[in-house]
Amino acid sequence: MSRVDLIQPDALSAADREIIEQALSALLRERSVAYEIAVNVAIARGLVQPNVFDFGLPDILRLRRAI
Repeated sequence: MSRVDLIQPDALSAADREIIEQALSALLRERSVAYEIAVNVAIARGLVQPNVFDFGLPDILRLRRAI
C-alpha cells in the first residue's frame, strides 16, 4: 500500500478548512451513532463489542485536529 501525501492545512483557504471541518464533524457524529448502535447490539446479543478503530473514530478526530 502506498503512502498518500495529504494537503497541508496551511495550504487551504479559510473557506476550505471550514468546509472540511464541517464535513469531518458530520462524519464523526454519524460514525459515533453507528458505533453506539453496534455496541448496544453486541451487548444485547452477548457478543464482543466493536472497537472504535473499526469505525475510524480516532482517524476522524486526528484529521479534524490537523485541519
